[in-house]
Amino acid sequence: MESGETGGSLFRNMYRDFLKECLIIFDSAPLQNAYNLFTEIAPMWEEVSKLIRKAGETYEILFLNHASDILIELSSKEYEAMNQLSRIS
Repeated sequence: MESGETGGSLFRNMYRDFLKECLIIFDSAPLQNAYNLFTEIAPMWEEVSKLIRKAGETYEILFLNHASDILIELSSKEYEAMNQLSRIS
């Protein structure tokens, strides 16, 4: 996931940095909120990637179950981040 350039934390880190640069020229609470969420989101994607890799190496479904739990939380956080960005006028 991380080395195959399918998104994951690579994109989220880049997007987080983009939002940080935007804050320099346009200070707004929703933009700050979205940036803060992406600082949490990127490492979570790294963890998902590691868990999927471990599942493939060990054939342990426990790792996939944990990745699934994180993905559910990620879905909520990413939805909220985009919702925050949609509030910027």
